[in-house]
Amino acid sequence: MATVDLFSDPSNITVGLNALANSSDVMFLVIMGAFVFLMQWGFAMLEGGQVREKNVNNAMMKNMGDWIIGCISWLLVGSLIATTLNPADFFVWWGKIFSASPFTFNSGIELANWFYGLVFAATAATIVAGGIAERMKFSAYILISIMITAIIYPFFLYLGPWGAGIIPFHDYAGSVMVHGVGGFLALGLIAAIGPRTGRFVNGKPVSIPGHNIPMAVFGAFALAVGWYGFNVGSSLALADISGLVCATTTLAMAGGGLSGFLFSKNDVLYTANGLLAGIVAICAGTDIVSPMAALFIGLVAGAQVPFTFKLVEKLGFDDVCGVIPVHAAAGSIGAILTGIFGMTAFGGLGGVSLIQQVTAVAICAVYGTSLGYILGKVTGIFTKGIRVTPEEEKTGLDIAEHKLPAYPGEN
Repeated sequence: MATVDLFSDPSNITVGLNALANSSDVMFLVIMGAFVFLMQWGFAMLEGGQVREKNVNNAMMKNMGDWIIGCISWLLVGSLIATTLNPADFFVWWGKIFSASPFTFNSGIELANWFYGLVFAATAATIVAGGIAERMKFSAYILISIMITAIIYPFFLYLGPWGAGIIPFHDYAGSVMVHGVGGFLALGLIAAIGPRTGRFVNGKPVSIPGHNIPMAVFGAFALAVGWYGFNVGSSLALADISGLVCATTTLAMAGGGLSGFLFSKNDVLYTANGLLAGIVAICAGTDIVSPMAALFIGLVAGAQVPFTFKLVEKLGFDDVCGVIPVHAAAGSIGAILTGIFGMTAFGGLGGVSLIQQVTAVAICAVYGTSLGYILGKVTGIFTKGIRVTPEEEKTGLDIAEHKLPAYPGEN
């Protein structure tokens, strides 16, 4: 790459500064995106700890599969649907990605943005894995993951404020756009696949404990670290980075964890999930609410986790890792409270509408739940059912699907 002589021509100074800004933004997006990618590790550990010993490898495979499949489907289809529905744009992009030269301009900022979008898409897909754990065929899950990252998630992005703005509302880092979509998709799929064998007896829920709670807590902390890339990185440019976002993310996390253990009477998993619910909730308004409002939003989001989980149980839904309270419910609560605490009257920066926030949540709930249910039923046609057999479920998916136990030394 040719260097720029800043002194032979004063106009070169502008060129040089622009090149420096592009390079800085590329580095910013790559680092922030890597933090979000770390969340795949966190989700794997969180889910792996909450399933039984015989299904741990399956949990890990689903999370690896989300990333592998997501990279390809986001490159070929997903990233396009998120920004355009014009067929001509698709052909231009498909021709473009066979050459490196179009991406050398501006330090490759276009592909840095593509990468940052990819890690969000993989997160939306991975949320689903925890809800339908321990009973879905791996082949069915992979097909579902492809559909989420290639079409369902990107199309909602296109409809929302990150795309064409057809659904106008404020969602800085994805309380609705990522976590709401993923959580409600999980709800629909949970309804479509049905509960695990033995989860309900005579209509009453029976607890099926996970095999390694410390692993799950470790996963929650890994997610929390990655979330700084999720929220702070959503500025998309180094010049727009905000300390307010860092502070509100931190305080909502603390609030969620605090109310999680208070309302669950010191339960370890509810505390970990409360912590996560707080961060999910603050994503929407992290850039416009006050630090104290963020703390309150986290408190509310964390407090509802044990109650929503028990409500889901009473309705006969088997949500293994609590993705409905942590992602669907907390994301919805955060988006709605942003419509209140984002107002200048409540210490926010303004520019929000409570009506728009509520409307967006309602649309997301219908969109995600209905498509999740349909996706589960349609996928079953191609895979001869989305569930493993009762015998395979009893044996465990590690052996039935992957031919390898997670802890062979203990057998």
